Amino acid sequence: MRILVDVLPLVGLDTGIARYLRNLYGTIEALPDPPSMDIVYFDGRKTHLSIPRAAQPARWSKAVTALWRLPAPVTFTLRCARWIAYEQQLQRITKPGSYDLYHATSFVPAAVTDIPQVFSLYDLSLICYPQTHPTERVWFFRYWSRRRLDYATHILTISQYMREEICRLLGWPEEKVTAVPLAPARHFSPRPLEAVALVRKRLGLPKEYLLFVGSLEPRKNIGLAVQALTRCRHDIPLVLVGWTAWGDKRWLAEAQLHRRRPRLIALGYTDDETLACLYSGATALVYPSLYEGFGLPILEAMACGCPVICSNTSSMPEVAGEAAHLIDPLDPQDLASAIDQVLDASDYRQHLIRAGLKRAAGFSWERTARQTRSVFQAILSEARS
Repeated sequence: MRILVDVLPLVGLDTGIARYLRNLYGTIEALPDPPSMDIVYFDGRKTHLSIPRAAQPARWSKAVTALWRLPAPVTFTLRCARWIAYEQQLQRITKPGSYDLYHATSFVPAAVTDIPQVFSLYDLSLICYPQTHPTERVWFFRYWSRRRLDYATHILTISQYMREEICRLLGWPEEKVTAVPLAPARHFSPRPLEAVALVRKRLGLPKEYLLFVGSLEPRKNIGLAVQALTRCRHDIPLVLVGWTAWGDKRWLAEAQLHRRRPRLIALGYTDDETLACLYSGATALVYPSLYEGFGLPILEAMACGCPVICSNTSSMPEVAGEAAHLIDPLDPQDLASAIDQVLDASDYRQHLIRAGLKRAAGFSWERTARQTRSVFQAILSEARS
């Protein structure tokens, strides 16, 4: 089975889609049993026999920030030109007999007709919450999805919630959409107290802190967390881990109005070992996102023994099960009460830790890899019949 994989998402930071691809294909390549898969990675210019390295965070963030400062029509035009060039190069290398299947992993499928195409669609926030995305990105998705979705043979998504949304909003038949859940990477596990203390000291963090992990974009709803912190009985800082991303930061201005609290500590993008220590040392993960296709930080935190407070919307209840405290992402008092409960009731906090560890253990990248490989096999069998 010879698979060509779109790795455009891997040219950026090792977050979100890039994390998915790196974990998925790193695990698929390591599976010991047949059928074997010959995987080739395509970055838009050339093919690679191994997974490309992630970008340097500082350099990549600077380039992307500069791009977003351009007027939306200019950025949209540049993205379209880049996509057309990508498709032209892709069409040159996907002639009959070259590959058995193409795995599209970017925003839309490509105009590929000679081989079956599986399209990974992670969420529909560009449809459901367009106001939380850069304008040019919304334009790009709307323009190209209308012209490219029919090229996909099958859609692969990451939660049952998303499978239902794709069928409902895009009109795809259920038999052509498969949900395969994600998992925390193996290195996410509880870290020793000594390692956690060293990270806290290096980063200048207090012993108690709340943690948010993710891009600082509007959909992540950090403003609600800021409002909740002003209502908490406890004075505890919120540590933000993730790159700055797009959108205004009104929540930051609001936080600065409060002299004593809320206290926000923005660390930016961190390496995975530091992140595992931050999860392990946090009083709780606060994840008040408005909408997620999965919500991987929920499982990463649980795998590190960190209590989780997350939204009760979209895919998050499916991912968290009964192992998290679910809150209304539109109600700051609900989040404030949840934070106070976790801080006040040590028995409840320990319950969330135990339940979270058990919940996270039920997900694995090996299972994800095997299920994904099975989808590829089924599509190829159908194409050959």
